[in-house]
Amino acid sequence: MGAMRHIEERSCIRFVPKEPHHKDYIRIILANGCWSFWGRQGTGEQKVSLGYGCHYFGTIVHELLHAIGFQHEHNRSDRDDYVTINWQNIEEKWYYAFRKLLPQQHRLLTPFDYNSIMLYGETAFSKDGVLKTIVAKDGRFLPANAYKKGMSESDAQRIRILYEC
Repeated sequence: MGAMRHIEERSCIRFVPKEPHHKDYIRIILANGCWSFWGRQGTGEQKVSLGYGCHYFGTIVHELLHAIGFQHEHNRSDRDDYVTINWQNIEEKWYYAFRKLLPQQHRLLTPFDYNSIMLYGETAFSKDGVLKTIVAKDGRFLPANAYKKGMSESDAQRIRILYEC
C-alpha cells in the first residue's frame, strides 16, 4: 500500500504482514467512513476503516497516523494561537472532532504545523460543505487531507521523536 510505504520511507515505522504470533495488529476494513483509534489499543485487532470516499492517499496516511498514535493538529492545546474554530459552522454530531485537548493530554513535540496531514481542511464537517469550520489565523488556505501529498516534515519528525528513532 502506497500510504504505508510513504510512512516507512520517512520514519522508522514498518508495516509488516500479520503473522500468527502477532498479538496486536492493524486491520484495514471497508466500514462506514474514514476512522481509526488513536494509538495502539493493545486489544489484538485494531481496525482502521477506509470505507467509501476514503481512498485518497492523504486520507489513508492520516488514518494510519492515528493508528500509530497521532491526534489531530487542530486538537492541540495551543491551537487557538494558530486557528479559529467556527463552531456555528460545524455539524453538531462532529463537535467532538474539534475539541481542544488539555496540555496534559497531548505532547507538543514540534511547533504547530499548518501543513500537517493531521490538520483538517477548512470546511471539514461543515453544515453545508462550504462554510469554513477551521480558519488559519495567518489567512492561509487549509486544504482537505484528500488533496495533501502526504506527511509534512514536521509529521515525520514527530514520529521520529515519539518512537525514538
